[in-house]
Amino acid sequence: MTMISKSLGLERGILLFTLFIILITIPGCEKKELKNQINYLQGEVDGLEKENEGLQSKVKDISRLEKELKAMRAKIDSVSQLPGTLYSKAHSFFEKRQYNDCMTLLILISEKYPDWDRSKVEKKYNLAYKKQEEHEKEQARLVKKEGRKRKRETQMIESIEKNVESVYDKTKRLTYYKTLRTTISQIEHTVSFGVELYMIVDESGKKLFRLKSTYIDKSVSNYHDPQWMNYNEIELISDNGKRLIIEIDETKKDFIESKYINKETSDDLIDTDQVLNFDGSNRLRIYFKGKYLYEFDMTYDQFNAFKEILANYDYI
Repeated sequence: MTMISKSLGLERGILLFTLFIILITIPGCEKKELKNQINYLQGEVDGLEKENEGLQSKVKDISRLEKELKAMRAKIDSVSQLPGTLYSKAHSFFEKRQYNDCMTLLILISEKYPDWDRSKVEKKYNLAYKKQEEHEKEQARLVKKEGRKRKRETQMIESIEKNVESVYDKTKRLTYYKTLRTTISQIEHTVSFGVELYMIVDESGKKLFRLKSTYIDKSVSNYHDPQWMNYNEIELISDNGKRLIIEIDETKKDFIESKYINKETSDDLIDTDQVLNFDGSNRLRIYFKGKYLYEFDMTYDQFNAFKEILANYDYI
C-alpha cells in the first residue's frame, strides 16, 4: 500500500503542475473556470488520499489477524499432539473395535512420549492386542462355519435329489413332494409308528406341509390280540426347544383291522411357520397321545426324511 501512496502523490504533483502551466498560458475569464476545475480535482485527490489511508489500515488489520490465526493454529496443532489427546484418540479407536489403529497410536505415544504414563499405555495396548487376536480368530471361525454351511447345503441338495420324489396331480393341479425313505419304525415288540412329513405346492407356488402318521399293532402269537390306540394328538419337540402340537382330525382317520393287525393312519395339515422353526434341529422327539402314551426319538431315516422335505421348501 506504500507504493499506492507514492503513486498517488506523483500523479497529484503532475496534475497540479500541468494546471499551473495552463493558468499561465491562457488569459482572462477562462482562468476562473480552470480554478474551479482545480478545486474539484483537489477534492478528488483528497478523497483518494483518505481512501488510501483506509486501505492501509485494513491491510494492517488483515496482517494482524493472519498472525493471530497462525499462532492459534500452532496452538491447536500443539494441543492435538499432546500424549493425553493421542491416548484419547486411541481409546476411541478401541471403543469402535478398530484395534489395529488403536495399537498404532499407542506405539506413537510410547515413542514420542516414553515417560508419559507408560503402564497405562502398555495396558491398553495389551488389551487391544488381545481383542484383535480374538477378532481375527472369530473371523476365521466364521469363514470355516460358512464353508461348512455351504458344504452341508451341497450335501442336502444331493440328498434331496436322491431321496425326495415329486408327483404332479393333473386333476388337482398340485405337486406332491414325498420322501423315498422308510418312515415306519418298530418301537416295541409289537408296536410300530410312522411319521412322514410331505409338502404340497399349487400352481401359484403356494406351499403347505402335511404330516402323515401311522400306528401299527401286530399280533405275533395266538395269545396277543392287536390293540387300538386311538391317538388324538402328536407332539414334536426338538433338541433346541422348538415344539409343535398336532391335533388329529379323528373324523378323517383310517382304521384297518384284521386278525393279525390293527392300523390307524391320519393325514393332517401343519402350520407352515411352526414347522419351519424345526430347521436346524439335530434331533426330534415324538409323543403319540391317546389311549396310551408312546414317546421315542425319530430314527435316522425318519429324521432325515423330515429334514429333506423341510429343506426342500427353500429350493423350490
